[in-house]
Amino acid sequence: MFSVADVCEFEVPATENYSEAAYFYPCDADSPLPAITLTGGYSNTYHKLKWMAEAVAESGYVVLAMTPIDKYGKVEQWRDAHLSGQKTLVATTKDANSPVKNLIDVNLRGITGFSMGGGGTLLAGSILQDDVKALAAFAPFLLKEQRNVSPSAPTMILAGAKDLLVTNESIEEIYQHVETSAEQHFLAVYENGRHQQWYRPEITTNRESYIELTLAWLDYHLKESSSAATVLSEAGRQAPELFTRISHDL
Repeated sequence: MFSVADVCEFEVPATENYSEAAYFYPCDADSPLPAITLTGGYSNTYHKLKWMAEAVAESGYVVLAMTPIDKYGKVEQWRDAHLSGQKTLVATTKDANSPVKNLIDVNLRGITGFSMGGGGTLLAGSILQDDVKALAAFAPFLLKEQRNVSPSAPTMILAGAKDLLVTNESIEEIYQHVETSAEQHFLAVYENGRHQQWYRPEITTNRESYIELTLAWLDYHLKESSSAATVLSEAGRQAPELFTRISHDL
């Protein structure tokens, strides 16, 4: 176990649905916190999204970051990693040997992921429904036949207008289903957003905004923060040059 700033990292055993995983959490935490699972995308390990895991943990969350069993597999691999990770969140808080024992509020859980991990977020959320309280899908990849997702938990999608892998058309199709199924939803399409911005460490374009909106979404739904709602509702007005589209029902 080691710490970066005020965030501690602790590796946990693999399961049949993820090959490696680690908890990120505030080192000084002494009471139950909201918790999320987090994954990267195709060919990625969770280490590629460590920057997001650390930012979320630093803001008062327990984050279980995972790499699916087959990082070159199908979207279902990421779905199953999230489903297994959610079970781990519940079980770990009772584990006497875990550094996050008693630090997870099992009633305040969310799911986040990028690309196939974002698609897995939406598929897992469609299964778990109200057992989770917030979803955040980053450039979510789903095959056409998988896009009729039906999560009931509040669902955010962050996408890029210049993403050549996850097209604008696919995001619109996915979001139409999210609008139908989730009472609260949020879509932000970044004018210069590209797929590589999420996983290549040398590209930090939009990263500050990605973190800000993700934290606002989680804070709003897992911490009932009114100031977070303001960040979300005013995102397009505060930085209109960043987005080609913002749509929401908060």
